[in-house]
Amino acid sequence: MKKLSAGRLINELSRAAHVYFQHEFKKYRIGHAQVRTLFYVAQNEGKTQKELAEYLNLDKSSITSQLQLLERNGYIKRKASDEDARKQVIFVTERTRKILPEMQHVLESWTETLLAGFDEEERKQVFRTLIKMSSNAKSKLDEIYSNHNQI
Repeated sequence: MKKLSAGRLINELSRAAHVYFQHEFKKYRIGHAQVRTLFYVAQNEGKTQKELAEYLNLDKSSITSQLQLLERNGYIKRKASDEDARKQVIFVTERTRKILPEMQHVLESWTETLLAGFDEEERKQVFRTLIKMSSNAKSKLDEIYSNHNQI
């Protein structure tokens, strides 16, 4: 039997999710990454681009291109901050509010696809395991960033 690789399996799941979400969100002319951004903005309206980038762990150019696409397609609007006119704060539009429930359904549907055939205890164990793996990965990345910043 071939040795199992968590990284390879996670990569396969990530690729499958990418294809699924690309297909499902095509009608909105946005990708999965933009959906994540829209949900965050909808729950945290009035945040700056910098705050978004930090929360989503994206560099300046990535968040800029995402926001430009979302704004061009009418999903977000930017306006000058009341506290500091040099900063722009971000809000979702009514168009976004109307489609968020359908987008949420797509995300939940993917989770159900992945967990088909799992009983309740197995589902809980999957999430405990994934949370632990995510924490391990975050710790490793923090270590890398910390070592990189010392150079």
